[in-house]
Amino acid sequence: MTRKLLEELENAENGSFELVEENGRAILKIFNPKGNGRPVHPVDLMNRIRSLKIVLDKNIAVDRILRNTQEGRVAEGQSHPIGTWPKVATRKAATGEVHVAPDQMSASIFIEPPEGGGEQLSKDAIVQLLKNHGVIKGLLDGVIADIAKKPQYKRLVVVAKGQNPKNGENGYIQPLFETIHKPRQTASKEKIDHKQVNLIRSAKAGEAIAEKINPTMGTPGYTVSAAILPAESGKIAEFQMGANVEISPDGKKLLSKIEGRPVLDSRGVIRVDEVVYLKNIDYSTGNVDFPGSVIVEDSIADGFKLHASGSIILQSSVGVCDISAGKDIILSAGFMGRGEGIIRSQGDVYVRFVEQGTIEAHGSIFISEASLHSKLIAGNSIIVKGGRGDITGGETVATNHVQCVKLGGAGEAKTLVTVGIDPAVRESIDRIKDSLKEKEATLEKIRISLTRLIDLAKKRSLDATETETREKLLLAQRKYRALVESDQKQLDTAQLALSAHSKAYVSVETQIYPNVEISFGRGLTYRSPVRTAIGRQVLFVEDRAIAIQPTLPHFLQTENE
Repeated sequence: MTRKLLEELENAENGSFELVEENGRAILKIFNPKGNGRPVHPVDLMNRIRSLKIVLDKNIAVDRILRNTQEGRVAEGQSHPIGTWPKVATRKAATGEVHVAPDQMSASIFIEPPEGGGEQLSKDAIVQLLKNHGVIKGLLDGVIADIAKKPQYKRLVVVAKGQNPKNGENGYIQPLFETIHKPRQTASKEKIDHKQVNLIRSAKAGEAIAEKINPTMGTPGYTVSAAILPAESGKIAEFQMGANVEISPDGKKLLSKIEGRPVLDSRGVIRVDEVVYLKNIDYSTGNVDFPGSVIVEDSIADGFKLHASGSIILQSSVGVCDISAGKDIILSAGFMGRGEGIIRSQGDVYVRFVEQGTIEAHGSIFISEASLHSKLIAGNSIIVKGGRGDITGGETVATNHVQCVKLGGAGEAKTLVTVGIDPAVRESIDRIKDSLKEKEATLEKIRISLTRLIDLAKKRSLDATETETREKLLLAQRKYRALVESDQKQLDTAQLALSAHSKAYVSVETQIYPNVEISFGRGLTYRSPVRTAIGRQVLFVEDRAIAIQPTLPHFLQTENE
């Protein structure tokens, strides 16, 4: 390809000419084009002669010299004296001025053009000029070659750059355990196997649970004058030790002191929690708040609370209780909240079924059978698949997507779904509204007090105390007007976020019953028809409208489909 390009360039070289001074005489040399190149045009040649103020001899016909050369009667490149070179047109070579940055991390050249046919600066001349100014490192060879071939006059061109030092990467602590193990999905990814739970990963006493990775050395830099810029090596990481751990004799590993569950918390502290196994939570145990993971083998009595900083596994169904975990919550059976029970998780929630309960998860909610008249709120997605896969009644809110087999119910229970909007945004808007309402009420009180003083001032002069009060009220009024304006701007900004993001969707496998509403934010709400819609339906936002089709569009396809 390169050879072909060179051949094409050579076969398309335009004709050219030179005008030089020799002993006070103007000498013309003409070169013919090659291949498909353009010949020298007489107008261009005469314009150049005029611009140089060359006085032609009386018997010289420049156009004849040009024509004879182009027709081959005169050899190209032959010297033709054509006239007198003007004395005012002194021949002067191009000059360059080097500018080095104060930090010596770059150098530029400023080139003055030649005069009277003077020579250009060659690449070697530019390099030597840079060396004369102490610029010997980081030369940009390609740039220098380009400006030697096609000069850029009267502008600074960077021709050398230093290299900043690259500091080494810090060392770090590498955990030797997985912090989250969740129920496995079947090969078809349609059903979650709650029996295959490996959430509690045990570490034996003396087992290594983390290791120290060494930092790397840095790479020194340099200036254009070849001064070395030292680099800093990465910092050595230190173990952040929690309970039940110790450092190995060689200082490179962290060992468990007991048999338990290794945990890496959000601060980078590594500890080993004891895993507590409880048969029941009732009057015999009271409410449970455990700094680790909890497995309940039997039941939790109504009215009791269970909190764990780690994960919670429940082997039986639960009812009117308050359960919260810093990690995942897994219910091997169901959750019958009877309108009062609540489950909150900083991770994911896995449950077989839920009825009249509230589940809030920062991650996703996975339900294998059904959700009946319940409130589900997920920071990621809600997936109801595996068994019946029904979402009937209640409110379902997910930031990313909702998947189920059937949506709504034969009894036409009101079923609300909101997707694509972060639940935290809605909470934030409510807080801003409350703050705005409170400030507006205060502003109204200030206005009433000011009006009273203004009316009084119309009847008589205000005394010193009243005047001071008025000034304070005016100051407070300006302050609260600014606060109200600030809250209103925050509210407007937050409400813009109520529009669903572009990846949000709802996927229903078999049917959508009447009395179902699916919201994608302000002004984008789908209301199911009077008759049950049969067949798979995927709802998403496209071109600011809700689109419905039997399959996910390509840009929404995920590994869950």
